[in-house]
Amino acid sequence: MNTIPVYRTAAGWMVIALVLGFVMACASPPELLPTPTDETAAKWNAAVKKHIQDPQRASKMMQYGQQLFDLQKSLSRDIAALDEKGFELNASYTSTRDEARQMVANFMQKRNVALAQYRVLIFAMRREVTAAEWKALND
Repeated sequence: MNTIPVYRTAAGWMVIALVLGFVMACASPPELLPTPTDETAAKWNAAVKKHIQDPQRASKMMQYGQQLFDLQKSLSRDIAALDEKGFELNASYTSTRDEARQMVANFMQKRNVALAQYRVLIFAMRREVTAAEWKALND
C-alpha cells in the first residue's frame, strides 16, 4: 500500500480546514457590525442641515450619506452570506479546495467593488464641503 497519496489527501483536507478557519476568523460576525438604521440616517441628515447652509449641497450630502448607508448594509449582507457559505462548506465532507477558493474569490470581488464605491462616495462628499464643514460632520 502506498501511503504518500493518503498523506497528500490528509494534507489537502488540513489546508482546506485552515483556509476556512482563517476566513471565518477574519470575518466579523454580522451582528457585531454597525448597521445603519433610520435613526442613523436621521442623525446624519440633521448634522448636514446644521452644518451646511446651502440647500443644494446639503441635499447632495444627504444623498451621498444614504448611498453610504446602503453600501454598508450591502457589505453586511455579503459578510453574513460568506459566514453562512463557510459553515456549509465546513459541514460538508464533500467540499473541495476549489469551492473554498471560489467562495473567497467571490467575496473579495464583491468587497473590492464595494470599497471602490465607498472611496468614490467619500471623495465626492469631500468635494462638496469645506474643510470646516467636513470636520464638523465627522466629529
